[in-house]
Amino acid sequence: MLAVMKSLMNSIFGKIVVMIICAGMALWGADQAWTAVNSGLGSNLAAAGARGIDAQTLDRRVENLLRNINANADKPITKSEAVEQGIIDQVFQLEKSKIVSLGYASAVGIKPSTDAVVEQLKTVDAFKNPLTGELDLNTYREVLYQNRFTKEEYEQQVSDDLALKTLSEGATAALFPPQILAGIQALYIGETRDVSWFILDASKAPTPDSPTDEEIRAYYDANLAALEQPERRAIDLLQMSSDDFLSKVTVTEQEIATIYEATKSERFSEPDQRTYIELYFADRDTARTAFGLLAGGADPATLPGVLSSETKTGAKESIMDPALQDAMFGPGKQSGALFGPREVDGRWQVARLVSVQPGAVYPIETVSDVIRGELARERAQVLFYEKLDELDRAIGAGYPLSQIASELGVPVISFEAVDANGVTEGGLMMNGLIAAQDAFNGAFQVNAGDVSNRFDGEDAVYLTSPRTIVPPSTPEFDTIKEDIRRALVSERAATAMKTYSDDVVASIKSGATSLTDAAAAAGSAVESPPMPLTRVTAEQSGLPSPAIAAIFSGTEGDVYAYPSRAGDKYMVVRLNKITPPSDEALQVLGTRATSSLNQALNEDLQVALQAEIERAIKLKTNPGALDAYKKSIATDQ
Repeated sequence: MLAVMKSLMNSIFGKIVVMIICAGMALWGADQAWTAVNSGLGSNLAAAGARGIDAQTLDRRVENLLRNINANADKPITKSEAVEQGIIDQVFQLEKSKIVSLGYASAVGIKPSTDAVVEQLKTVDAFKNPLTGELDLNTYREVLYQNRFTKEEYEQQVSDDLALKTLSEGATAALFPPQILAGIQALYIGETRDVSWFILDASKAPTPDSPTDEEIRAYYDANLAALEQPERRAIDLLQMSSDDFLSKVTVTEQEIATIYEATKSERFSEPDQRTYIELYFADRDTARTAFGLLAGGADPATLPGVLSSETKTGAKESIMDPALQDAMFGPGKQSGALFGPREVDGRWQVARLVSVQPGAVYPIETVSDVIRGELARERAQVLFYEKLDELDRAIGAGYPLSQIASELGVPVISFEAVDANGVTEGGLMMNGLIAAQDAFNGAFQVNAGDVSNRFDGEDAVYLTSPRTIVPPSTPEFDTIKEDIRRALVSERAATAMKTYSDDVVASIKSGATSLTDAAAAAGSAVESPPMPLTRVTAEQSGLPSPAIAAIFSGTEGDVYAYPSRAGDKYMVVRLNKITPPSDEALQVLGTRATSSLNQALNEDLQVALQAEIERAIKLKTNPGALDAYKKSIATDQ
């Protein structure tokens, strides 16, 4: 019964059914479940040094995260879905990392004072009195209440954030790289290299001799082991997923109507929209005066000292500023609600809510296909799980793959013979087999006609069975003679091209031929980049990466040749001149280098700090308590 209930609770239709079934016991059951779970969790899910996290704290972290995710989501994520999608584990992982750092901070004596926490609170605009611009305790408590924080919880969070900031900044305080190192890097970055090149085409290379029949035969005899074809297997694949059963389920119009009525306000309606006006003033006193006039019913157009004003209309998500968003869309906000004054980019802002436009509900006709599809997929999933039991029984009974497929009502996909890499003798890759990698590998572990074990993929299960097995063999000479001939012709052409390019490079290096004359002889032209290359700009030059590496490690006069990917062209490159940066450039580059080195050292120290934290502070976890928390979520859903 519990398994069925849990399964139902993971679907839209199922949640409604369970609500009906459990209406009389809901108030009792949820409370009992929480009591039972909490009593068995112990104090902490994880602890490091003097810091730890319990189930209640983790639950609040999860709720805050889901609230933020669901604010902009078409389909809200429930806690049970968060468990299934691994979100709970991700949150827990982040919290573990945080308490380890906090445990270390505590161990080394980092503890922000009460005054430091208060000073931090004073910087939060949402906590300020709109008239005075100062921290207001009543406003502070109201904002915390709206966001489901206690005063103690929030201030502990602020203290923790300050401790982590102090720990991080302390690791890199007074960090300055040696000036000589910055100078070396400036020289390295600022040095320029003048280069030129031209292209050698394969058509200019000498044509090699064609291989004779005797040479082809000799190659065959000398490479029998390399020419051997691997074992290949012709494989039948059974792939079963919930999609195979979509055509076997039905969804009634009444069911669609029931779900629509139960979920339309949450899922099938446009969000409320608000129209509000933002007003900006040069100073706080002018803004405070305007705030008082607006509170008394004044028309915004008549206010004195307005630098700019803008009327906006949009949904909650259109307001990026959290404080302004809450002021315009918070619970109970009505036309005339005011926000501010507060400083924004050197100006003082006051906002007024002009009107509230309730969101519209989509007609059932426009969403019925969505609901039908969801219900169909859920019911197909149920059939899929039922068929899994049939599948396992058929495998246990030793049925051949064709009979298993017939009883399940799913097709068998037949593939031609492939090797262990999924490649046919003709060189084709059978991607359909490779996609079911574990099942494909299983086909090479059983005899012809036998069925592999069941392999579970993300969305489907697989079985394989080899129809026939082709043992390893070496092709007869006459069947691959022409293949060898083509391979030898290609190999000889590549060798001729390489020899040709080597001769050209040697001639230029020795001074026997200039770069320009060599290019003309090859029917090509010398090219150069618009300006000399630096190590920063070289990547945009179009030169091959190996050529760039050689250019910046070589000396003046060096000549290099690099083949294209096809091997039918070579780029011949000459390093003409190396020029160090000017004194003026060195001064500018030195500043940049200092900044770059400082950042690199900062990152290295942060890595070292994290390693030291992990060495000094040991993390202890309670997997049983975490599992209990996850199960409590399923109970509550």
